Amino acid sequence: MIAPSRRTRPLPLLALVAATVLALAAGAAPAQSAAYTSCSLSEREQQPGGTVPKPTYNFTLKRQKTTCTTAKKVMKAFHSCRALTSTRCTRKVRTHWTCTGAKDSSAAGIFSAHFTCKWGARRVRGTYQQTVPGA
Repeated sequence: MIAPSRRTRPLPLLALVAATVLALAAGAAPAQSAAYTSCSLSEREQQPGGTVPKPTYNFTLKRQKTTCTTAKKVMKAFHSCRALTSTRCTRKVRTHWTCTGAKDSSAAGIFSAHFTCKWGARRVRGTYQQTVPGA
């Protein structure tokens, strides 16, 4: 006959395995994967007006470990920081965020680009299209 203490030892392990299986089946992501979450952009956020048309059109905005409200503010600050024909921002935006950008494609008078802004573990990234006036 098996002692009672030996019979109950596997139960905590089985309970942990069952809880993990249920969490994964319910759609919980593993802790190590921190995926980007998309933010919806209103028509005004997609096509911001103003005296300087930067950018002409925002395609996507994604965030990681921050809110969409903050991501939109960071996106706007990045566009204010960079020059009309550039994807570079050489200063911190919104006090803490460091942004980098690069052109994906270019044609006469227009380019498509992406940017990533970082502050610690927080990330904001987006894609946009810029029309260059007079080109």
